[in-house]
Amino acid sequence: MKPKNYMITHASEEVKNNRRVYPRRDANCPVIARVRQREREGETSVPCWLVNLCEDGCLLTSDYFPHKVEDVSLTIPGITQKVRGKAKSQGKFTINVKFAKLLPNETVDMVARIKTIPHS
Repeated sequence: MKPKNYMITHASEEVKNNRRVYPRRDANCPVIARVRQREREGETSVPCWLVNLCEDGCLLTSDYFPHKVEDVSLTIPGITQKVRGKAKSQGKFTINVKFAKLLPNETVDMVARIKTIPHS
């Protein structure tokens, strides 16, 4: 009897080839995102939280994101320049950002160590 060749048997090979190059690091710091919607000229400032970060992208969360975000410019504590990127995907309260240029490994590690301290 000949074994059947289903797509499920080939899925594991595709997953192995599409592994992440840069590991995500957990982050928990506030950032300001200047976002531009598709087919619009102006930008909007949105206060948000950096959830995780790697050299080529990050995940942001906020209650105030407009619909159909295309361009993102981030002001991250500890980095003097703005970090620019494109929105890869957008959920109801999250945006997955892919950076235009790779961040240095030292910068990513430094930002991942930032922790907020609640006022007492």
